This record gives sequence, structure tokens and C-alpha cells, in this order.
Amino acid sequence: MQQTAVKYGIIAGIGTVLYLLVFYFIDSALILKPLVYWSTLIIAVVGMAAAVSKVRSENGGHITRKDAMKTAFLVFVISMLFFNALVYILFNFVAPELSEMQKQIMEAAGRDVSHMDFNMTPGKVFFGYAFSLIGGFFISYLVASIMKR
Repeated sequence: MQQTAVKYGIIAGIGTVLYLLVFYFIDSALILKPLVYWSTLIIAVVGMAAAVSKVRSENGGHITRKDAMKTAFLVFVISMLFFNALVYILFNFVAPELSEMQKQIMEAAGRDVSHMDFNMTPGKVFFGYAFSLIGGFFISYLVASIMKR
């Protein structure tokens, strides 16, 4: 069960990275768009559902909600690790200008950014990752509830 979750987590993580890189190479500012950012969750959810389905079929067509949730959440944890690693690498090494672009986009939307720090530090990325796991827990519960049969 755990090997399946790790495998699908890596696949979803790589899929997320490739998805974002496509947008980055089209126009680097596109990865700052909320629709692009949030649509990465679709890749994670597909990976979660595929992993739970695989584990369920390996168990003769049955899986408990608890086991389904463990599998789904582990896929989410791994795929978001890839996502956050990409964000850190992009903002700090590949395209540091993304921080300034993000600031300009928020200013254009009428937000006061004078007190905001747009540097992508390891602590900030880790906090974002940890915070995303809270939402991932609820998504995992939803996927597990739908997939448990």
C-alpha cells in the first residue's frame, strides 16, 4: 500500500512540475495566475484517486476509508513536496524576477504590498507546504470517501 502511494505521489509530483514548467516556458508570469496555481491540485487528486483505486484492486475490490485516506494523503504529501521544491528553485535560482512580478500583479490588483516580503525563503516555502497539508488532509478524506466502496 505504501509503495503504491509513493509511486503515485512521485508520478503526480513530476506531473505537477511538468505542468507548471509548460506554463513557465510559455510565459513565466503565467505560473503566478491563480487558475494555473490552483489547477495543480487536479493532478494531485487524479494521482490520489489512481493510487487508492490500485490499492483497492490489490485488496480484492475493497478498501477501508482509513486505508484509502492513508494512501491518498501520502500521494498528496509527496506531490506537494515536488510542487514546493519547484517553487523554491524557480523563485530563488531560475527566475528570481518572479518575486517582483508577483508584487506587481498584487499592486495592479489594488493590494497594499508595502509591508509584504516576496522573497521565497526556505522557511516560507516550508510553512506554505505545511499549511497546504491541512487542505490536503480534507481532500484526502473526500477522495477516500468517494473511492472506498
